[in-house]
Amino acid sequence: MYIMLKFFFDRFSKVVYTLEVLGVLLTAAWVTHWTSFSPLTKVLVVIYVTEYLFLRFCTSKRWYQNAKRYEGIELQFKKAIIPTSYILAITSGVGYFTNSTVLLWIAIVLLAVLLHVNVILLYLHSKDKNPTPVNYYSGNKY
Repeated sequence: MYIMLKFFFDRFSKVVYTLEVLGVLLTAAWVTHWTSFSPLTKVLVVIYVTEYLFLRFCTSKRWYQNAKRYEGIELQFKKAIIPTSYILAITSGVGYFTNSTVLLWIAIVLLAVLLHVNVILLYLHSKDKNPTPVNYYSGNKY
């Protein structure tokens, strides 16, 4: 059971990477039908893609230069990309093959929650002027 959970939900799992790539490809294919979208659907797709790009930016950027990769808030951002990958693949797949926007509404709300947490972490990170190293209390390095 543990192996299956790790296979599908580990932050370094190939399934998560594959779903993200598949989601990006399906989103790109779905956007090629842009001219057939209603004005509301166009706005929703722009919000959806913007939310994903912000979440991907947070995960990709190095937030601590003197620490290992994925420590501190970087770890939280990496963990947030797991549900993002699933949401992206499922929503874009259903949208591409059915032109339904029901899942798009749900995905925007779910991604907004993840985005909101990232914004809070970035706000707290910007306010933190303490020179204590990353993971000083939890990393057992010192």
